[in-house]
Amino acid sequence: MCSSDLFRLGMAVLRLGFDYLASLELTELGRPLLDRLRDEIHYPCNLVVRDGRSIVYVAKSVAARPFTSTVNVGTRLPAHATVLGRVLLEDLALSELRELYPESRLEVFSESTPRTVEELYEMVQRDRQRGYVLHEGFFEASISTIAAPVRDRTRRVVAALGATIPAARIDPALLEPMVERVRESAAELSRLLDYRPMPEGMVASQ
Repeated sequence: MCSSDLFRLGMAVLRLGFDYLASLELTELGRPLLDRLRDEIHYPCNLVVRDGRSIVYVAKSVAARPFTSTVNVGTRLPAHATVLGRVLLEDLALSELRELYPESRLEVFSESTPRTVEELYEMVQRDRQRGYVLHEGFFEASISTIAAPVRDRTRRVVAALGATIPAARIDPALLEPMVERVRESAAELSRLLDYRPMPEGMVASQ
């Protein structure tokens, strides 16, 4: 990452007020992994964090192939209606989700958007058990996303790392390798952030 990139991101982080990102540790460690993942799968790769009910893009690696995207560093999208947001909501208990979304009906952005907090909770718990999220056309009909959680030393999800595929459907022959590479990249970034899995026999609390 060049010094100008660090400066622009640093100013954006200061405006957004993310304490965790103040040191730029997450983006400094994550950007090389995004670039490598992009080179391996040939699709744009992103790193996002959650700010309340929104996800915020903090790093992006653009693929060489033609793909027009309006998403840039600093872009905000609704957490409950995006694949990357679902990853970032995985650690929240149902009571915490209800506090975050007190309304009876959630705002709908596509046919796939969960309509209630309970539906959202069930969805993210299935995601949590699976260890990644893959959804074709979840937020936008023509875009598919693969995402996996990034955890730090506290074992909490602090970011989501994902790949964006400009297609409503992904070639099944390419799917499994891409999912595996996204998961491996997220796991590597987690290790760099001093994440250590829960010792066997212990149950993580939400």
